[in-house]
Amino acid sequence: MNLARIYIVANTTKPGALQTLADLKVWCQEHDIEAIPVSEPITWDDENAVVLALGGDGTVLRAANFFSKTASPILGINLGSLGFLTQATISDLPYVMDKLLADQFLIEERMRLSYHAAESDGTVLNDLVITGVKESPFCEIELSWGDGVVSAFPGDGVILATATGSTAYSLSAGGPVIVPPAACILATPLAAHKLGLRPIIFPPEEIIRVVTRTPVRLFTDGDYISKLDTGVEIVVRRAEIPTYLIRLADSPTFFRILDEKLNWADDERRETGD
Repeated sequence: MNLARIYIVANTTKPGALQTLADLKVWCQEHDIEAIPVSEPITWDDENAVVLALGGDGTVLRAANFFSKTASPILGINLGSLGFLTQATISDLPYVMDKLLADQFLIEERMRLSYHAAESDGTVLNDLVITGVKESPFCEIELSWGDGVVSAFPGDGVILATATGSTAYSLSAGGPVIVPPAACILATPLAAHKLGLRPIIFPPEEIIRVVTRTPVRLFTDGDYISKLDTGVEIVVRRAEIPTYLIRLADSPTFFRILDEKLNWADDERRETGD
């Protein structure tokens, strides 16, 4: 890649974000690279550019949304502790920039989900959450795929997630860990009022249909989208354009991050107390 531009999506409320942004702009000037702050969706591809998301996993999700119609690769730089989607911390930034300039990185494809519900549509990297209205989280929905109904989901709703989103809200709701870049659609019930209802993993090319039997609210990648009335159908399928994440060769592995975030320490560390 002949790196000519760096698009920057920054969470400026994070401590050190403004200084990091200023330092990054200086670095770009010194290397004759254009630095372009981004605060709204981009619809064109740029073969000579990468996207830096300065913040945390939420900032990476925002960058992925801004560039959801492009093939621009995204690198997350965490301004706090390392996250599931970020690849490096702020102290690594000079080293990371040298790697980008030398084209020493890999690009990992992550499946997105597209959705259509009434007048709302879009794509997500992590998940869609369908839950009850604000006054009561209880709702009832019906989930189907192919020619048949999977089940009614009485309870607090359902999460439809990608493998990337399996370590987000779905995990706290009892869903499985799915190792990216695996492609699938995960349906995780929220506080199900039905004995035996468990998370279900669907093949990536299936079309999932959710019909509301009570009013619900729709959230995508953590953002509130709309309230949906009874009888609305939500259609979820694999999005045509994936998200591309930059992976550095020596960045922490997926299971190393699981270890740090979920305390999955190995036997030796348990014995020593490290």
